Amino acid sequence: MKQDIVRLSPDALGYKDRGKMKWIGLMLSDHAEALKKQKQGARDTLITPKSRQSMEEISSCLYCSYTNKKPLAVQLNIINDGQYLPDIEGFVVGIKGEAVFIKQRDCTLKRIVLEDIRHIDWLNASDWFEKYTRQNVSI
Repeated sequence: MKQDIVRLSPDALGYKDRGKMKWIGLMLSDHAEALKKQKQGARDTLITPKSRQSMEEISSCLYCSYTNKKPLAVQLNIINDGQYLPDIEGFVVGIKGEAVFIKQRDCTLKRIVLEDIRHIDWLNASDWFEKYTRQNVSI
C-alpha cells in the first residue's frame, strides 16, 4: 500500500497573508524621512529675484498665455523666510477681477492676485507639454 503525501499550504489552513500591509509600518518612517530631505533640499536652493516688470508687460504676457495656451513661469513678489517663493509654472485658464487662474502640471488651479506678480518668463512649450502629457498618462 502506497502512502500519499499531503502538502498543505498556509492558505489552505486559513492563514491570510496581509501582503504589503505588514510592511507599511517600516516603509512609512523611511518615506517620511525621504520627503523631509527632499523638502529641505528644495528649501536650500537659493531663488534669485528677477527684475520687476511693469503691469503692461505682465498683462500682455498673461493675455498671450490665455489666448495661445502658452506655458509661463510666474515669480511672485512675496518673500518667505528671507527668500522669494518658487516660480509658479503653468498656463492661464482664466481671469476674474484682480485674480489670475493658472493651471499647473498636476491639473490644479492656482489663484494669483495681479499685484503680487513680480516677473513672468516663458517656458519652452514643447518640453512643458511633453512632461505634462506624460504625467497625465501615467496617472
